[in-house]
Amino acid sequence: MTRRQTLIAVVAVLQTAALAAMVAMKQYTLTTGVPVLLETQPIDPRSLFRGDYVRLNYAIGALRRDDFPETDLFARNDTIHVRLRKRERYWEPVSIHAEAPAAQPGDVVIRGRVRGGGAGNRVWDPAGGGSFNGLQVRYGIENYFVPEGEGRALERPGDGVVSILVAVDRWGNAGIKGVLVDGELRYEERLF
Repeated sequence: MTRRQTLIAVVAVLQTAALAAMVAMKQYTLTTGVPVLLETQPIDPRSLFRGDYVRLNYAIGALRRDDFPETDLFARNDTIHVRLRKRERYWEPVSIHAEAPAAQPGDVVIRGRVRGGGAGNRVWDPAGGGSFNGLQVRYGIENYFVPEGEGRALERPGDGVVSILVAVDRWGNAGIKGVLVDGELRYEERLF
């Protein structure tokens, strides 16, 4: 085997290993993560190249300054750790941290990235229909692909309420396990 062929083979093996690792990490999160039900308001975009997908705006993605005065400690693109606690139906934020806090019984910590706000910047509040002082946070679970032509049904579920079931692993990584409409599982994420 020539040196060039060896190099091509090594690159191919490394690329395959990287893809396998990404799939394995996602599967680990979905399998071992704590199930957390989140409140959301889906928006249905259509992409010519990616097909139908639902873009999700989570209630936990808008952290209000009134609830979390420490929002000024964060800047755009900072990593943030949000401690969630189950309330009546949904899990809600109870504290925010720059570093992952110690685990506490009954709580889950999800890791995200600050997309806006902090230091007095105003950001859009998807739930309240207006702007507010606080943080806008993304968790890497804001898009969910659905079968062709079914995105609009989630965007406008009639009188139904769309909720998202996510799994959060011990490192704060999140993955969408399923989409519920009025508490009924409509889509379930499966690797195999």
